Amino acid sequence: MVQNTGAGRRRHYCSTACRRRAQRDRQARKAPAVAQQGPLGASVAAEVHRLAQQLLDSEMRQEELGTLLERAEAIRRELDIYTAAAVQDARHRGEKWESVARAAHVAAETARARWGRERVARMMDLHANEKRAAPARWRGSQPARLADGPEDTLGDHSAEVVSPAGQLASALTHLQAASCLTIREVADSTMLSPSFISRVLSGDRLPTWDLTCSLALLFGADPADLRVLFESAHGMTVHGRQPVATAIAQLHAAVRGLYLAAKSPTADRIERLSSKAVSALTARRVLAGIDVPEWEVLSALVCALGGHPHDFKPLWEAVHYTFLMCDDPRSPEGTAHIAVPEEEQ
Repeated sequence: MVQNTGAGRRRHYCSTACRRRAQRDRQARKAPAVAQQGPLGASVAAEVHRLAQQLLDSEMRQEELGTLLERAEAIRRELDIYTAAAVQDARHRGEKWESVARAAHVAAETARARWGRERVARMMDLHANEKRAAPARWRGSQPARLADGPEDTLGDHSAEVVSPAGQLASALTHLQAASCLTIREVADSTMLSPSFISRVLSGDRLPTWDLTCSLALLFGADPADLRVLFESAHGMTVHGRQPVATAIAQLHAAVRGLYLAAKSPTADRIERLSSKAVSALTARRVLAGIDVPEWEVLSALVCALGGHPHDFKPLWEAVHYTFLMCDDPRSPEGTAHIAVPEEEQ
């Protein structure tokens, strides 16, 4: 029988199997071809490994139960994506639905419905968009405050401390305002929705490093300045041994990122907020990448900018470790002056 090629469906079928075949034929004609971009399971498995390492690190640090369960849930969601990707890889290698069903301990019709090519393609697209920003684990109740006025010189030695996620969002928001780009323009440039960008800038969503770099470059900033804020927001502490010039550059970039999160206060305001523990001249020289001060001064500067000194201690220690252990213990010419504590001289 000749099927009607116009709009609408056939109202009557000779059997249930006939109806199913007709439905599959219509879906095949409507669905666009899905290009196979190589094995899908390997990249998802690597992400599962990364999330499992984060969970192990959280356990070793004895983090709160909510964080542990959240990390476990992220692994579970990623495993669901991996299962779909692995099935799609197997189908691409030529395996039949019957063998897929046996491996998954489900019926063949169930496997076909659950992991069909178009369905998996939609899952992977949604997954790729979702992975560009993860929910923020915790946020401070109020943004960092660096207000003008007499209270800056009275007992308020530092800005109000906020969560790492809030500091990263504050830095990105400050850069976005300075760039004069609207939320719509940012969304168009990153091919994301305006509401999604708004959630990232408000701190409701934590961007991945790729998205953080894209936003920083779009706003005309150096992504390295946001690296420590990003790592702190994601609960990452990865600071291995490295050349002294690299260690100094990372420390200065971290301070500049915190400075952006604090809305770029003047050096005089930093001096007031630190109760003169950090002079205006020292603040300028550190932000310009000229000096690496002693820990007490750097800690006061970090507190004045609303940061957490423990996030910067490994960076400062890395500078001094590499400086003291190198064969020629002189800072690279034109990079920075390192203040060495008296007991180390």
